[in-house]
Amino acid sequence: MQVNQAEDRKQYRFLDEEAIRQYVKTAGLFQGQVAIEEVSDGKINHVYRLAGDGKTMIFKQAVPYARVVGESMPLPLDRVRVEAEVLKEYYRILPGSVPEVYHLDEELAVIVMEDMFPMQMGRTALINGTETARFASDAGAFSAKTVFYTSDFYMDTAAKKELNASLTNTGMRKLTEELHFDWPFNFHETSHFEEGMRNDVLFLSQDQRLRLEVAKLKHKYMTKADALLHSDLHSGAVFMSEEKTVIFDAEFACFGPFGFDIGQFIANLFLNGIGLPQFSAKRYEQAREAWYSFVDTFSTLWKTESNEHYTQLDGYLTHVLDEIFTDAMGYAGCELVRRAISIAQIPDLNIEEDERERMERRKKVMELGRHLILERHHIHSLEELKGWFI
Repeated sequence: MQVNQAEDRKQYRFLDEEAIRQYVKTAGLFQGQVAIEEVSDGKINHVYRLAGDGKTMIFKQAVPYARVVGESMPLPLDRVRVEAEVLKEYYRILPGSVPEVYHLDEELAVIVMEDMFPMQMGRTALINGTETARFASDAGAFSAKTVFYTSDFYMDTAAKKELNASLTNTGMRKLTEELHFDWPFNFHETSHFEEGMRNDVLFLSQDQRLRLEVAKLKHKYMTKADALLHSDLHSGAVFMSEEKTVIFDAEFACFGPFGFDIGQFIANLFLNGIGLPQFSAKRYEQAREAWYSFVDTFSTLWKTESNEHYTQLDGYLTHVLDEIFTDAMGYAGCELVRRAISIAQIPDLNIEEDERERMERRKKVMELGRHLILERHHIHSLEELKGWFI
Protein backbone atom coordinates (compact mmCIF):
# COMPACT_ATOMS: atom_id res chain seq x y z
CA MET A 1 0.00 0.00 0.00
CA GLN A 2 1.39 3.39 -1.03
CA VAL A 3 0.84 6.33 1.33
CA ASN A 4 2.23 9.83 0.80
CA GLN A 5 3.43 10.91 4.23
CA ALA A 6 5.46 14.01 3.27
CA GLU A 7 2.91 16.54 4.50
CA ASP A 8 1.67 14.14 7.17
CA ARG A 9 5.05 14.06 8.96
CA LYS A 10 6.06 17.73 8.71
CA GLN A 11 5.41 18.56 12.38
CA TYR A 12 5.10 15.02 13.67
CA ARG A 13 7.26 13.53 16.42
CA PHE A 14 6.79 10.48 18.59
CA LEU A 15 6.12 11.22 22.26
CA ASP A 16 7.76 9.06 24.92
CA GLU A 17 6.23 8.82 28.39
CA GLU A 18 8.01 11.87 29.77
CA ALA A 19 6.99 13.90 26.73
CA ILE A 20 3.40 12.72 27.21
CA ARG A 21 3.43 13.97 30.80
CA GLN A 22 4.61 17.39 29.68
CA TYR A 23 2.16 17.43 26.79
CA VAL A 24 -0.99 16.72 28.80
CA LYS A 25 -0.05 19.31 31.42
CA THR A 26 0.59 21.96 28.77
CA ALA A 27 -2.73 21.06 27.15
CA GLY A 28 -4.48 21.57 30.50
CA LEU A 29 -5.67 17.98 30.73
CA PHE A 30 -3.81 17.27 33.99
CA GLN A 31 -2.26 19.49 36.64
CA GLY A 32 -0.37 17.19 39.02
CA GLN A 33 1.53 13.91 38.76
CA VAL A 34 0.51 11.61 35.91
CA ALA A 35 0.92 7.83 35.99
CA ILE A 36 1.18 6.17 32.57
CA GLU A 37 0.33 2.58 31.62
CA GLU A 38 0.55 1.31 28.04
CA VAL A 39 -2.62 -0.58 27.11
CA SER A 40 -2.20 -0.98 23.33
CA ASP A 41 -2.04 -4.35 21.61
CA GLY A 42 1.02 -3.33 19.62
CA LYS A 43 -0.56 -3.78 16.18
CA ILE A 44 -1.00 -0.22 14.95
CA ASN A 45 -0.95 2.59 17.55
CA HIS A 46 0.51 3.51 20.92
CA VAL A 47 -2.27 3.72 23.52
CA TYR A 48 -1.82 4.67 27.17
CA ARG A 49 -4.00 5.04 30.24
CA LEU A 50 -3.15 8.24 32.07
CA ALA A 51 -4.07 8.62 35.75
CA GLY A 52 -3.81 11.72 37.91
CA ASP A 53 -5.84 14.45 39.59
CA GLY A 54 -8.36 11.78 40.59
CA LYS A 55 -9.26 10.88 37.01
CA THR A 56 -8.10 8.74 34.10
CA MET A 57 -7.99 9.31 30.34
CA ILE A 58 -6.86 7.38 27.29
CA PHE A 59 -4.00 8.91 25.28
CA LYS A 60 -3.58 7.54 21.76
CA GLN A 61 -0.82 8.47 19.35
CA ALA A 62 -0.60 7.11 15.84
CA VAL A 63 2.67 6.18 14.21
CA PRO A 64 3.08 6.46 10.42
CA TYR A 65 3.13 2.70 9.91
CA ALA A 66 1.58 -0.50 11.26
CA ARG A 67 3.58 -1.51 14.33
CA VAL A 68 2.85 -5.20 13.74
CA VAL A 69 4.69 -5.05 10.38
CA GLY A 70 6.98 -2.03 10.54
CA GLU A 71 7.75 0.83 8.19
CA SER A 72 7.21 -1.37 5.14
CA MET A 73 3.46 -0.89 5.79
CA PRO A 74 2.98 2.91 5.95
CA LEU A 75 -0.27 4.30 7.34
CA PRO A 76 -1.61 7.88 7.19
CA LEU A 77 -1.38 9.93 10.37
CA ASP A 78 -4.61 11.67 9.36
CA ARG A 79 -6.47 8.59 10.57
CA VAL A 80 -6.46 10.14 14.06
CA ARG A 81 -8.37 13.19 12.83
CA VAL A 82 -10.86 10.93 11.07
CA GLU A 83 -11.31 8.83 14.20
CA ALA A 84 -11.91 11.91 16.36
CA GLU A 85 -14.47 13.34 13.93
CA VAL A 86 -16.28 10.02 13.63
CA LEU A 87 -16.41 9.50 17.39
CA LYS A 88 -17.82 13.00 17.77
CA GLU A 89 -20.44 12.27 15.09
CA TYR A 90 -21.37 9.00 16.79
CA TYR A 91 -21.50 10.74 20.18
CA ARG A 92 -23.89 13.31 18.71
CA ILE A 93 -26.10 10.55 17.30
CA LEU A 94 -25.88 8.23 20.33
CA PRO A 95 -24.42 9.91 23.43
CA GLY A 96 -22.57 7.42 25.62
CA SER A 97 -22.25 4.79 22.89
CA VAL A 98 -18.64 5.78 22.14
CA PRO A 99 -15.89 7.35 24.27
CA GLU A 100 -16.09 11.12 24.56
CA VAL A 101 -13.23 12.91 22.79
CA TYR A 102 -11.44 15.45 25.02
CA HIS A 103 -8.56 16.58 22.83
CA LEU A 104 -7.22 16.25 19.27
CA ASP A 105 -3.81 17.26 17.93
CA GLU A 106 -3.66 16.68 14.18
CA GLU A 107 0.04 17.55 13.82
CA LEU A 108 1.19 15.03 16.44
CA ALA A 109 -1.57 12.53 15.57
CA VAL A 110 -2.79 12.51 19.18
CA ILE A 111 -6.29 11.93 20.48
CA VAL A 112 -7.23 11.98 24.17
CA MET A 113 -10.53 10.42 25.11
CA GLU A 114 -12.70 8.99 27.85
CA ASP A 115 -11.37 5.91 29.65
CA MET A 116 -13.93 3.09 29.67
CA PHE A 117 -12.26 1.10 32.48
CA PRO A 118 -13.47 -1.06 34.24
CA MET A 119 -15.71 -2.17 31.36
CA GLN A 120 -14.76 -5.49 29.78
CA MET A 121 -13.13 -5.64 26.36
CA GLY A 122 -15.50 -7.53 24.07
CA ARG A 123 -13.06 -10.10 22.69
CA THR A 124 -11.70 -10.91 26.14
CA ALA A 125 -15.22 -11.31 27.53
CA LEU A 126 -16.22 -13.66 24.70
CA ILE A 127 -13.12 -15.80 25.17
CA ASN A 128 -13.71 -16.01 28.92
CA GLY A 129 -17.47 -16.48 28.60
CA THR A 130 -18.16 -13.39 30.71
CA GLU A 131 -19.99 -11.30 28.10
CA THR A 132 -23.07 -9.35 29.12
CA ALA A 133 -26.60 -10.30 28.14
CA ARG A 134 -27.16 -7.10 26.17
CA PHE A 135 -23.96 -6.56 24.18
CA ALA A 136 -25.07 -8.27 20.94
CA SER A 137 -28.40 -6.46 20.70
CA ASP A 138 -26.68 -3.19 21.66
CA ALA A 139 -24.12 -3.62 18.87
CA GLY A 140 -26.86 -4.37 16.36
CA ALA A 141 -28.80 -1.28 17.41
CA PHE A 142 -25.63 0.84 17.28
CA SER A 143 -24.93 -0.27 13.73
CA ALA A 144 -28.51 0.37 12.63
CA LYS A 145 -28.67 3.84 14.17
CA THR A 146 -25.29 5.02 12.95
CA VAL A 147 -25.88 3.93 9.36
CA PHE A 148 -29.47 5.19 9.24
CA TYR A 149 -28.67 8.62 10.66
CA THR A 150 -25.77 9.09 8.21
CA SER A 151 -27.69 7.86 5.15
CA ASP A 152 -29.78 9.55 2.48
CA PHE A 153 -32.87 8.21 4.21
CA TYR A 154 -32.26 10.74 7.00
CA MET A 155 -29.54 13.27 6.16
CA ASP A 156 -29.82 16.26 3.90
CA THR A 157 -28.07 15.32 0.65
CA ALA A 158 -25.61 18.22 0.74
CA ALA A 159 -24.77 17.61 4.40
CA LYS A 160 -24.12 13.94 3.73
CA LYS A 161 -21.83 14.67 0.80
CA GLU A 162 -19.93 17.20 2.91
CA LEU A 163 -19.49 14.67 5.73
CA ASN A 164 -18.39 12.02 3.26
CA ALA A 165 -15.81 14.37 1.74
CA SER A 166 -14.35 15.20 5.16
CA LEU A 167 -13.98 11.51 6.06
CA THR A 168 -12.49 10.10 2.86
CA ASN A 169 -9.80 8.28 4.90
CA THR A 170 -8.12 7.08 1.72
CA GLY A 171 -5.15 5.27 3.25
CA MET A 172 -7.10 3.30 5.85
CA ARG A 173 -9.81 2.52 3.33
CA LYS A 174 -7.16 1.10 1.00
CA LEU A 175 -5.81 -1.05 3.84
CA THR A 176 -9.32 -2.37 4.54
CA GLU A 177 -9.65 -3.32 0.88
CA GLU A 178 -6.33 -5.16 0.99
CA LEU A 179 -6.99 -6.91 4.32
CA HIS A 180 -10.53 -8.02 3.50
CA PHE A 181 -10.63 -8.57 -0.24
CA ASP A 182 -7.13 -8.82 -1.71
CA TRP A 183 -4.56 -10.51 0.49
CA PRO A 184 -6.61 -13.45 1.87
CA PHE A 185 -7.64 -14.59 -1.62
CA ASN A 186 -4.30 -14.14 -3.38
CA PHE A 187 -1.81 -16.19 -1.30
CA HIS A 188 -0.22 -12.98 -0.04
CA GLU A 189 3.12 -12.88 1.77
CA THR A 190 1.43 -11.55 4.91
CA SER A 191 -0.71 -14.68 5.26
CA HIS A 192 -0.39 -16.52 8.56
CA PHE A 193 -1.35 -20.19 8.90
CA GLU A 194 -0.05 -23.60 9.94
CA GLU A 195 1.97 -25.42 7.30
CA GLY A 196 -0.67 -28.14 7.19
CA MET A 197 -3.13 -25.58 5.77
CA ARG A 198 -0.98 -24.54 2.82
CA ASN A 199 -3.05 -26.45 0.26
CA ASP A 200 -6.29 -25.02 1.66
CA VAL A 201 -4.96 -21.47 1.44
CA LEU A 202 -3.58 -22.07 -2.04
CA PHE A 203 -6.99 -23.39 -3.10
CA LEU A 204 -8.59 -20.07 -2.16
CA SER A 205 -6.27 -18.20 -4.50
CA GLN A 206 -7.17 -20.58 -7.34
CA ASP A 207 -10.93 -20.62 -6.79
CA GLN A 208 -12.01 -18.33 -9.62
CA ARG A 209 -15.72 -18.53 -8.76
CA LEU A 210 -14.98 -17.39 -5.20
CA ARG A 211 -12.60 -14.65 -6.30
CA LEU A 212 -15.21 -13.28 -8.70
CA GLU A 213 -17.70 -12.90 -5.84
CA VAL A 214 -15.04 -11.29 -3.65
CA ALA A 215 -14.31 -8.85 -6.47
CA LYS A 216 -18.01 -7.90 -6.57
CA LEU A 217 -18.06 -7.34 -2.80
CA LYS A 218 -14.90 -5.26 -2.98
CA HIS A 219 -16.31 -3.10 -5.76
CA LYS A 220 -19.48 -2.50 -3.78
CA TYR A 221 -17.45 -1.53 -0.70
CA MET A 222 -15.41 0.89 -2.82
CA THR A 223 -18.30 2.55 -4.63
CA LYS A 224 -21.54 2.33 -2.62
CA ALA A 225 -21.56 5.20 -0.11
CA ASP A 226 -24.76 4.26 1.74
CA ALA A 227 -23.70 5.55 5.14
CA LEU A 228 -20.84 6.21 7.55
CA LEU A 229 -19.27 2.90 8.57
CA HIS A 230 -17.14 2.12 11.58
CA SER A 231 -15.47 -0.31 9.15
CA ASP A 232 -13.68 -2.31 11.87
CA LEU A 233 -16.58 -3.44 14.07
CA HIS A 234 -15.13 -6.63 15.51
CA SER A 235 -15.42 -7.83 19.11
CA GLY A 236 -12.13 -6.13 20.01
CA ALA A 237 -13.71 -2.75 19.24
CA VAL A 238 -16.37 -3.18 21.93
CA PHE A 239 -16.45 -2.49 25.66
CA MET A 240 -19.29 -3.93 27.69
CA SER A 241 -20.86 -3.71 31.13
CA GLU A 242 -24.25 -4.58 32.56
CA GLU A 243 -25.30 -0.95 32.06
CA LYS A 244 -24.16 -0.30 28.50
CA THR A 245 -22.08 -1.26 25.49
CA VAL A 246 -19.50 1.13 24.04
CA ILE A 247 -17.93 1.04 20.57
CA PHE A 248 -14.46 2.51 20.00
CA ASP A 249 -11.41 2.43 17.69
CA ALA A 250 -12.96 4.09 14.64
CA GLU A 251 -9.77 4.91 12.70
CA PHE A 252 -10.87 2.80 9.68
CA ALA A 253 -14.18 4.67 9.36
CA CYS A 254 -15.44 5.68 5.92
CA PHE A 255 -18.65 5.70 3.89
CA GLY A 256 -19.71 2.35 2.46
CA PRO A 257 -22.51 -0.25 2.15
CA PHE A 258 -25.11 -0.56 4.92
CA GLY A 259 -24.33 -4.24 5.55
CA PHE A 260 -20.58 -4.05 6.11
CA ASP A 261 -20.44 -3.30 9.86
CA ILE A 262 -23.19 -5.66 10.97
CA GLY A 263 -21.72 -8.41 8.79
CA GLN A 264 -18.30 -7.92 10.33
CA PHE A 265 -19.73 -8.04 13.86
CA ILE A 266 -21.70 -11.22 13.16
CA ALA A 267 -18.59 -12.83 11.66
CA ASN A 268 -16.63 -12.24 14.85
CA LEU A 269 -19.30 -14.00 16.88
CA PHE A 270 -19.10 -16.91 14.43
CA LEU A 271 -15.29 -16.90 14.73
CA ASN A 272 -15.44 -17.14 18.49
CA GLY A 273 -18.02 -19.91 18.37
CA ILE A 274 -15.93 -22.03 16.00
CA GLY A 275 -12.64 -21.29 17.74
CA LEU A 276 -14.15 -22.11 21.13
CA PRO A 277 -16.76 -24.85 20.49
CA GLN A 278 -18.05 -24.73 24.07
CA PHE A 279 -19.60 -21.35 23.15
CA SER A 280 -20.74 -22.31 19.65
CA ALA A 281 -24.51 -22.42 20.19
CA LYS A 282 -24.44 -19.30 22.34
CA ARG A 283 -22.52 -17.27 19.75
CA TYR A 284 -24.98 -18.32 17.06
CA GLU A 285 -27.87 -17.06 19.18
CA GLN A 286 -26.01 -13.82 19.87
CA ALA A 287 -25.48 -13.34 16.13
CA ARG A 288 -29.25 -13.66 15.72
CA GLU A 289 -29.77 -11.13 18.51
CA ALA A 290 -27.44 -8.67 16.81
CA TRP A 291 -29.10 -9.04 13.42
CA TYR A 292 -32.70 -8.82 14.63
CA SER A 293 -31.81 -5.84 16.81
CA PHE A 294 -30.40 -4.19 13.69
CA VAL A 295 -33.58 -4.97 11.75
CA ASP A 296 -35.94 -3.77 14.49
CA THR A 297 -33.99 -0.55 15.07
CA PHE A 298 -33.52 0.28 11.38
CA SER A 299 -37.19 -0.46 10.66
CA THR A 300 -38.39 1.78 13.49
CA LEU A 301 -36.19 4.67 12.34
CA TRP A 302 -37.31 4.14 8.74
CA LYS A 303 -40.97 4.42 9.73
CA THR A 304 -40.61 7.31 12.18
CA GLU A 305 -37.65 9.48 11.16
CA SER A 306 -37.03 9.09 7.44
CA ASN A 307 -36.84 12.25 5.35
CA GLU A 308 -37.06 10.38 2.03
CA HIS A 309 -40.65 10.29 0.74
CA TYR A 310 -40.15 6.99 -1.10
CA THR A 311 -39.76 5.21 2.24
CA GLN A 312 -43.55 5.28 2.46
CA LEU A 313 -43.82 2.86 -0.47
CA ASP A 314 -44.93 -0.67 0.39
CA GLY A 315 -42.11 -3.13 -0.09
CA TYR A 316 -39.24 -0.63 -0.12
CA LEU A 317 -38.09 -1.35 3.45
CA THR A 318 -38.18 -5.09 2.79
CA HIS A 319 -36.09 -4.57 -0.35
CA VAL A 320 -33.48 -2.52 1.52
CA LEU A 321 -33.25 -4.97 4.44
CA ASP A 322 -32.93 -7.92 2.07
CA GLU A 323 -30.03 -6.22 0.31
CA ILE A 324 -28.39 -5.36 3.63
CA PHE A 325 -28.65 -8.98 4.78
CA THR A 326 -27.19 -10.32 1.54
CA ASP A 327 -24.28 -7.89 1.74
CA ALA A 328 -23.79 -8.62 5.44
CA MET A 329 -23.42 -12.33 4.71
CA GLY A 330 -20.87 -11.64 1.98
CA TYR A 331 -18.81 -9.29 4.13
CA ALA A 332 -19.05 -11.70 7.05
CA GLY A 333 -17.60 -14.36 4.77
CA CYS A 334 -14.66 -12.15 3.84
CA GLU A 335 -14.03 -11.40 7.52
CA LEU A 336 -14.07 -15.10 8.38
CA VAL A 337 -11.53 -15.99 5.71
CA ARG A 338 -9.17 -13.14 6.49
CA ARG A 339 -9.19 -13.82 10.23
CA ALA A 340 -8.43 -17.48 9.60
CA ILE A 341 -5.29 -16.95 7.53
CA SER A 342 -4.18 -13.33 7.45
CA ILE A 343 -1.82 -11.11 9.41
CA ALA A 344 -4.77 -9.91 11.53
CA GLN A 345 -4.66 -12.89 13.89
CA ILE A 346 -7.01 -13.13 16.87
CA PRO A 347 -6.73 -15.24 20.03
CA ASP A 348 -10.14 -16.85 19.47
CA LEU A 349 -8.56 -19.12 16.84
CA ASN A 350 -5.21 -19.61 18.58
CA ILE A 351 -6.14 -20.73 22.10
CA GLU A 352 -6.42 -24.42 21.17
CA GLU A 353 -2.98 -25.96 21.82
CA ASP A 354 -3.40 -29.09 19.70
CA GLU A 355 -2.19 -28.09 16.23
CA ARG A 356 -4.38 -30.55 14.35
CA GLU A 357 -7.53 -29.44 16.16
CA ARG A 358 -6.55 -25.79 15.75
CA MET A 359 -6.16 -26.30 12.00
CA GLU A 360 -9.53 -28.04 11.76
CA ARG A 361 -11.19 -25.07 13.41
CA ARG A 362 -9.44 -22.65 11.06
CA LYS A 363 -10.53 -24.74 8.10
CA LYS A 364 -14.12 -24.67 9.31
CA VAL A 365 -13.93 -20.88 9.57
CA MET A 366 -12.63 -20.74 6.00
CA GLU A 367 -15.32 -23.13 4.77
CA LEU A 368 -18.09 -21.09 6.38
CA GLY A 369 -16.60 -17.90 4.97
CA ARG A 370 -16.49 -19.38 1.47
CA HIS A 371 -20.09 -20.60 1.84
CA LEU A 372 -21.34 -17.16 2.89
CA ILE A 373 -19.56 -15.42 0.02
CA LEU A 374 -20.72 -17.84 -2.66
CA GLU A 375 -24.25 -18.45 -1.41
CA ARG A 376 -25.13 -15.04 0.03
CA HIS A 377 -27.87 -14.45 -2.56
CA HIS A 378 -29.50 -17.76 -1.60
CA ILE A 379 -29.27 -17.36 2.20
CA HIS A 380 -32.36 -15.59 3.47
CA SER A 381 -32.03 -15.91 7.25
CA LEU A 382 -29.47 -16.77 9.91
CA GLU A 383 -31.61 -19.77 10.81
CA GLU A 384 -30.27 -21.41 7.65
CA LEU A 385 -26.79 -21.36 9.23
CA LYS A 386 -27.81 -23.05 12.48
CA GLY A 387 -26.27 -26.38 11.46
CA TRP A 388 -22.79 -24.86 11.45
CA PHE A 389 -23.05 -24.20 15.19
CA ILE A 390 -25.65 -26.46 16.80
